[in-house]
Amino acid sequence: MSHNQPPPPGPYSGGPGPYGGAQPHPYGGGQQQPAEPNPYAQSPGYGYPQAQPAQGYGYPQQAGPYGQPPYPVPPAAGGGGNRAKIIAVTVAGVVVVGAIVTGAVVLSGGDGGPKAMKLVTPKTLDDGTYTLDKGTDDLDNEGTSVQGSMPEGATSVLAQYKRSDDDNSGLAFSGMYGDISDPDRVRDEMFKGFAGGDGSPTVERKRKRFQPKGADGPSVECEVVRLYDRIYAPACVWAEETDAAMVLDVNAENTSVSDADMEAFAKVTAGIYQDARKPA
Repeated sequence: MSHNQPPPPGPYSGGPGPYGGAQPHPYGGGQQQPAEPNPYAQSPGYGYPQAQPAQGYGYPQQAGPYGQPPYPVPPAAGGGGNRAKIIAVTVAGVVVVGAIVTGAVVLSGGDGGPKAMKLVTPKTLDDGTYTLDKGTDDLDNEGTSVQGSMPEGATSVLAQYKRSDDDNSGLAFSGMYGDISDPDRVRDEMFKGFAGGDGSPTVERKRKRFQPKGADGPSVECEVVRLYDRIYAPACVWAEETDAAMVLDVNAENTSVSDADMEAFAKVTAGIYQDARKPA
C-alpha cells in the first residue's frame, strides 16, 4: 500500500460503507440516517389508548339498570388515601340504586290501608355507629337525585353515612315512601336493580330473610355483594305498603366474603327501620 493512498473504509471512519452511502458513526460522528419514531418515546406508549379515561385505565364507566346514572368508578387500589376515595365513590354510587328501581313499580292509592308513613334520615344510626354525612338535599345539590323517576305520589329519600370510628367506611340509605300496592315486588325490584346490569355489584351470597325483632318486627331480606372486586358488603331491604328502603354497609375492613355478616347487619337494618320511619 502506498503511503499516499487513503486507508480502506473502516467501521469507525465515517466513510462509505460496504453497501454504499455513509456509514453512521456509532457515537455520533459521520452522517446520520433519518431517525425512525421511537415507540417508547411516544405518548402514551405502544399498546395503550391515546387518551386514558379520567377515571383510570381498566374501569370503563357504564350506565346502570333502569336508566340510573352511571356507577362511579373507584380510583386505582393503593394506600389509605385511595381506600378512602374508594369508599366515598362506592357509597355515593349505590345510594341511588334502591330508590330508582322502585320508580319502575307502579304505586296505587287507596283507602283503608295502613297508616301513612314517611322516611327520615336521622343524624345518627345504630346507637351512634353511623353519622349522617349527606342527606337527600345534599346529594340533590351534587346532582344525585332520583325523584324525577318516582311515580306520582312517591317520595325518594337518600342518605350517605360515615362510620363514627372509621371515615373510610360508611352506609348508604336509599328509600321511598308512598302507597305501595305490591311490597314484595318492590323488594324484588330493588335487589334486581342493585345486582343486575352492567357495572353493578356481584352477588356473593344469595338473599336470606330475617326477623331480627321477632314476629312483630320488620321482615328484612339481605344478600352479600362484592363491590369493585374489593369490598364485600351486606345489602338489606325492607318493603311495606307505606315505604321501602335498601341499606348497604360499606366497611373497608370487609375484604373477604366471610367478613360480611348478613345476620348482624339485618339487626342493624331492623333498628334503622324503627329510627327512619315516622308517621306522615
